[in-house]
Amino acid sequence: MKRVSTATVLAALLSALTLLAAPAAGAAHLDPNAVPPRTQITLQFDDGTRIATANSGESRPVLSLSKLYLAHWVLHHGAPADKARVEHMIRVSDDAVASDLDATYPQAIPETISAFGLTQTSYNGYWGAGTTSSDDVARFLSEIRHDPVAAPIFTGMATAAPTAADGYAQNFGTAVVPGTFGTKFGWSNNRDVHATASLGPGWVLVANTYGGSAAHTADVRAAVTGDPAPGVPAPSPGGNGSAVEPGSSGTPTASGAQLKDRLACHDPHNLRQAIPDGALLPVDAVNAVPGC
Repeated sequence: MKRVSTATVLAALLSALTLLAAPAAGAAHLDPNAVPPRTQITLQFDDGTRIATANSGESRPVLSLSKLYLAHWVLHHGAPADKARVEHMIRVSDDAVASDLDATYPQAIPETISAFGLTQTSYNGYWGAGTTSSDDVARFLSEIRHDPVAAPIFTGMATAAPTAADGYAQNFGTAVVPGTFGTKFGWSNNRDVHATASLGPGWVLVANTYGGSAAHTADVRAAVTGDPAPGVPAPSPGGNGSAVEPGSSGTPTASGAQLKDRLACHDPHNLRQAIPDGALLPVDAVNAVPGC
């Protein structure tokens, strides 16, 4: 079996996500007028287009979404052992890991705020005590989503555990929108504020609600619609696993699942999980990755 470097795996992953980056017509919709004042929502497309509620710039409790800011800094500047903790912290929203990293690198969140111009975000000396807005989180995720160093953040979001480290269910908010393939969840200690940030093909969706998880989910469901990723194409008669998407220009395509299969033995960190199974990609790009 031919070994493939981590750089090659990252290149294949980023190429796949870049091909998904342009928002397809009807991929996601937000009706800001359907959102009550208790909730703010931002839908940010990779081309810079933004649809948001009128209160999307309001600075609210950051909750565990601050782990995204902390994680990015640690991945770029932290010690190797600390970088290795990031994916787990995101996947299970581990407060203990966040507290350790925040204590070790107290400059992490403030420097991230400054570097990305997050003017609606504050840090009050502890990762969970600051504020942010749905606009700031959405723009931040949109800017870093193709950064290979940040891959563990998105792998953690794509493989979010059903239950967090503290026992809370991670199954609400923007995660319920069809087409999402990764979510970071947040909630207050007394469960009266909830926030979620999700990735879709070419877009980021962020919401924050003064209320319980049911209210948060209900407000997102009422205002946001998304199209699920297209189904995995059937193999062509030629037997090479390629297909032509109905209505396309005839370019042979392969599915995200097929690319993930080819990457499986080269990808010990499961970076491929950020690729939607049903994504349609040029077959030549998929075949360029040596199979297992």
